[in-house]
Amino acid sequence: MNKYMSLAEASYYFLRQGGGFECGVVCEAPIFKITTLNTTWHSPNPVSDGYIGINHVDKEIYVSWAGTRRVRSMIVDSMAIFTEFPTDIRGSAVHAGFHDSTNAVYGYILKNIQAAATDYPDYNIVFLGHSLGGASAVISALKFVRDNEFIRDSVRVWTFGEPRVGNRRFSEYYTEMLGTQTYRITNQADIVPHLPPWQVLGYQHHPLEIHILNKEGDVYVCQNTVREDLDGAYRWPTIDSGVADHVDYFGKPDITLFSPLIEW
Repeated sequence: MNKYMSLAEASYYFLRQGGGFECGVVCEAPIFKITTLNTTWHSPNPVSDGYIGINHVDKEIYVSWAGTRRVRSMIVDSMAIFTEFPTDIRGSAVHAGFHDSTNAVYGYILKNIQAAATDYPDYNIVFLGHSLGGASAVISALKFVRDNEFIRDSVRVWTFGEPRVGNRRFSEYYTEMLGTQTYRITNQADIVPHLPPWQVLGYQHHPLEIHILNKEGDVYVCQNTVREDLDGAYRWPTIDSGVADHVDYFGKPDITLFSPLIEW
């Protein structure tokens, strides 16, 4: 988990630098040394920035999405309306803002992932992101496996502090497609996994949730594979949740490096 959170953190560092990064600055261990391929993307929208990289040690291709720059904006945006996605799955819908910002750069990302997968056919393709970057990771991963069904088994998804992406039907369909290959990490009283509110709008998380219980890093692997587990992030009442645990997944992202990109 720590490795993938470091790689998600690197997407923030790239944005902070404005023109790229040396991975060793954030990813200290040799296993994290990656090539960025010059396949980075930027957008004014805070959930459509990131990079594509390759780890030749672990044989992995990364699609790393940067998260929100302002938590306050994310909370306001959490009330956005649904849009149908995938359109051929009756009743399935996702957060319109998450979908539109991801879709705006998906074509560019797709051609580069396909090129990397052709060059390295035995590598896994890992979609990852923190915060709203996790939402984009989920949507882009699902779009990718629908476009490239023949390599679906090579896809992995790691998200950290991911908000709810879609409604119940979307969660069910996503679980059918990528449920056994997705790891949704939540941390203590992080407020973001509580958003958007299911009680009001009908949003629902997909599995598999791995919940960090305390500062020591003990985890609970949620057992409910069809809906949210009450012993996961939802064990914390929304009123008691907050931002502090959202920016402390194994000490990452380090907001001292990325401020003012990440702030209230």
